[in-house]
Order: sequence, then structure tokens, then C-alpha cells
Amino acid sequence: MTTGDLADWFTTAIGKVEFYWNFYVVTLLALIGWMLSTAGPATASVKWLITVGYLVFACMNVLGLWNSYKFAEALRQDLLAIAPPELAKTRTVLAGSLFGGRYSVVLAIHCVLAIIVLVCVWTAPF
Repeated sequence: MTTGDLADWFTTAIGKVEFYWNFYVVTLLALIGWMLSTAGPATASVKWLITVGYLVFACMNVLGLWNSYKFAEALRQDLLAIAPPELAKTRTVLAGSLFGGRYSVVLAIHCVLAIIVLVCVWTAPF
């Protein structure tokens, strides 16, 4: 295993993190857009369907982000361990970039947005 191979895997892991965040944002925007464009008030069964679907989606997204952050952190530590001394600037950047501590941030953002979305679903006359 070379440093280049590990760096490629690290880049791929960061790409997965970005994909999960982008997917989450696009889904939220699509849901909000759909709610704003709906003509009449939603029935209770539609609101329950949106609630359950959104919560399942958000939980799956959180798990995907956690696993991607965990993998990126493992690769970051491996890169720090095998990077040659000539890559001093790269080592400095990698040493300051921690992915392991972002689990609580992911959970907090998803919880806050879930509360906002669900309050809108159950109170807004869409």
C-alpha cells in the first residue's frame, strides 16, 4: 500500500461525506418545495407518511455520515502514520483535521432540522 493509494481512498471518503450532505440538502429542498407547491391542506395520513419517511431518511443519512466520517478518520490517521517527512505541510493539515469529533455535529444538525421540518409538516397549511 502506497501513500498515493491511501490518499486516493481518503479523497473518496471525503467525497462520500460531501455526497451525504448534498443528498440531505437536496432532499430537504425538494420536500419544502413540494409542501409549498401543494394546493390544498394535507390529510393526517399524508402528514404521517411524510413524518415517518423523513425520519427514516434522516436516520439513514446520519448513519451514512457517521460511517463515512469514521472511515475518513481512520484513513487520515493511517496517512499521518505513513506519510514521508517530505510532506511536512500535508502532515500539518492532516494533523489538524479531525473527523471523529463530528458525530455530535451531524446529530445536532439533523435533529434541529428534523424539528423544523416536522413542525412545518404538522402546522403549515400545505
